[in-house]
Amino acid sequence: MLEPVWILLALLQGPAPLAAPPLPAVVDVAMLPASAIVSPALGPPTAPAVSIPVVVATASPAAAPTRTPELLKGKAELSYVSTGGTASTTTIGTGAEAVLSPGRWRLEARVNFLRTRTDGTVRARRLTSQVRGARKIGDRAELFARGTYLRNTFAGIDNSVDGAAGVTAIILQGQPQRLSFDSGFGYIGEDRTVGRGRYVGTFDMGLRHQWEFSRRNRFSNDASLKTDVDRTSDWRLTHVAALQAALNAMLALKLSHEINYRNEPVPGFTRADTVAAAAIVATF
Repeated sequence: MLEPVWILLALLQGPAPLAAPPLPAVVDVAMLPASAIVSPALGPPTAPAVSIPVVVATASPAAAPTRTPELLKGKAELSYVSTGGTASTTTIGTGAEAVLSPGRWRLEARVNFLRTRTDGTVRARRLTSQVRGARKIGDRAELFARGTYLRNTFAGIDNSVDGAAGVTAIILQGQPQRLSFDSGFGYIGEDRTVGRGRYVGTFDMGLRHQWEFSRRNRFSNDASLKTDVDRTSDWRLTHVAALQAALNAMLALKLSHEINYRNEPVPGFTRADTVAAAAIVATF
């Protein structure tokens, strides 16, 4: 009675699946269809992706180059003035200066000469020479010593020898400006063309300023005051202002004005003498 049921279930299940034959160990490519063969793409190998960090560098403004101090520098100048007419006058002025700066030392030497001739006769001469040495004792101070010789018949001075020593306070230093103040004591021996000479101890002060706004272009302003330590009414003041402008790599034009004032002048001479000059300067 159950046979019809089993026959019905067998019909509903369908035929049993057939086992797939095993794959051969070696496959003949010629027996495969063309669609089953995949050719590898020939070409350069693809490099793996690499992330590269990007660095943006901003250049900081270049610092101004520092100017190395020169060991030795100097200059020489020449001026000439000639006038004619009722009186024939010629004036010749020359000068030279050298500065040596080895380390903390600074040595300065200068000489200036001025002569005036009228109608073939020499009317006046002035010769000034000075040697000055200074040594730094810190960033803002120097010790100095100097000696000066002067012959100035314009002011009635036949011969004058002056020496002084003291301390310099450096207010401004470096480039482009230098400003310093000198103070010290000295001694002066002076022979005059008229009257008695003077041999006294002195108190000295000085102000030295230089503005070098470019190479061989500078403005200088120097002033000095000297007074008798016993008679303060006998004092003398010197001031020199000069402007130098370069013409080429070696030559420059210099305009200067100098005033020499003596509160007690040599008898027969005025208190103030001035010199205005234009000169050609050779710088080295």
